[in-house]
Amino acid sequence: MKILRLCFIIIILSLLLFSCKKGSNGPEPVVQDTSKPMISLTDPINNKTAIIGSALHLQMELRDNVELKSYKVVITKSLKGVATSDWTFSQTWPITAGKKTYTVIQNEITIPLTVTGNQTTTGNYDLSISCLDTSGNESLISINIIVNK
Repeated sequence: MKILRLCFIIIILSLLLFSCKKGSNGPEPVVQDTSKPMISLTDPINNKTAIIGSALHLQMELRDNVELKSYKVVITKSLKGVATSDWTFSQTWPITAGKKTYTVIQNEITIPLTVTGNQTTTGNYDLSISCLDTSGNESLISINIIVNK
């Protein structure tokens, strides 16, 4: 009977010892991601000339400390907020889930010869790139490109 009682006490103490973490006060706190993604644009560079009717080469690396979600490219005529009928471009591309770094090398943006029957005008255009991570943090960079014939 003493041996049975001793075994019972040893089992209870073992369960208590191994079921508790020393110094644990519950689940680990969730750390919220507040870091914006980083955009490293290699091409085009500021004030680069782009030719009407040709593709605009885009090369950049996107980085985030947790996970990237998407990037967006917007191109508009540089007229300080004045609406025009000039060529504009806006497109968002998703990034494969789980990526912390993503390299973009593309020639998908073509500067058209005409826009709604009007010839695309030459001049300064704003090229803006934004990058969004899965936590909703966003980075934005803008440069000038010169559209020419």
